[in-house]
Amino acid sequence: MNRVTTCMAALLAAGSAMAAPLSLSPGVLIDNAEQMAITVDPNGYTHRLDLADGAVRWKSSEKVYPIALADGILLGVGVPDEPGTANLIVMRPTTGEIDDRIAIDLPETVSANVFPSPNRRFAASVLDTPEGVRVFWRHEFSELRGAAILEIDSEGNETINPVTVLSGAFDLVRDGGRYYALPVRGAFEEPSAPVLALSDGERIAGVTGVQYRAADNTHAVVSSAGNDDVFGLVWQWTVYDWNGRSKGGYRSPYSVLPFLVSDNSLIVRDLPLEYLERGEMVARGTRLVSIDLSSGAERWSFDVLDQEYRGPMPP
Repeated sequence: MNRVTTCMAALLAAGSAMAAPLSLSPGVLIDNAEQMAITVDPNGYTHRLDLADGAVRWKSSEKVYPIALADGILLGVGVPDEPGTANLIVMRPTTGEIDDRIAIDLPETVSANVFPSPNRRFAASVLDTPEGVRVFWRHEFSELRGAAILEIDSEGNETINPVTVLSGAFDLVRDGGRYYALPVRGAFEEPSAPVLALSDGERIAGVTGVQYRAADNTHAVVSSAGNDDVFGLVWQWTVYDWNGRSKGGYRSPYSVLPFLVSDNSLIVRDLPLEYLERGEMVARGTRLVSIDLSSGAERWSFDVLDQEYRGPMPP
C-alpha cells in the first residue's frame, strides 16, 4: 500500500529564497516570512506557533487538519459529518477564526477522515494554479485482515490484500465573501512529491556524501553514521547552504527527516521513538522540533499528530 501524505506542492528553483508558505510534512505548514508554523496536535486541533520560541498563538476551536496556506487563507479539513462528504474549512492564519465552511460531495464509500486508521487512508493535497487553488483528494481502503490473503482481481491477476483507490479534485473559487468548490471533471495530474536526494546536476560542489534537500530548497543536509550509547546508531547531520558553507549540525537517530532552516534554527518534523535511557524506557511521539544550529541543542518542541496508525491490528 502506498503511503500517501497530505502536502502542499512547492516547486522552488535551487538556491531561491522561500517566497511562499509551504508544507514541511503532512499537517505541518511553515511560513518563514511570517516566522510561523501551522500544525495539528495529536488530538486533531490546529495550532499556530512562533518559529522563534515555539509559543502557541492560537488553537482552533474544533478539530481541523491543516492542508495549505494559500491566497492569504488557511485551508483545513474538518471532521466529516458522514461517509461520502468532506468539510473544507477556511480559516484566518492570524487568529484561527473560521471564515467559511465548504461541504464537498464524495463517493459514498469514501470516508474523508484524515486521522490514522488501520484499513483506510484519506489524504488531501493542494496546488496553486493560474485559476486559483486546486485541492486533490485520494482515498485508499483495504479489508481489515490480520493475515495476508491472496485474491484474483478482475483481470485475472493475483493480488495480496487488494487496496481500493479513489481520487478526485476540485477548484476552490471565491465569489464575493463565499468560497465554492467546483469539481474537476476532466483528466488531471496530481502533484508529485519532491525528490529528497539531490541529483548529480544539483549537488553542492565540494561536499561529499548523499545530499538531501530542505523543504524550501534553500539548504541541504549530509548525514554520516556513528555510534551512540543510547540509540546504538546515530546520524551526524551537517547543514549546508547552496554556496557550500556549513551552517551547523545536529545528531539524530534518523539519517534524514523533513527539515528547513529558519534564521539559525533547524526546523525538523521528527518521528516517534522508543529507547532505553538509564534503565528506563522513554517513549517520544511525533514532534515539530527547533534545533540551534550553532550548538545542535534543542530549542523547543511541539507534539504533532502521527500520520501512521500504530494501534492494535486484527489477529
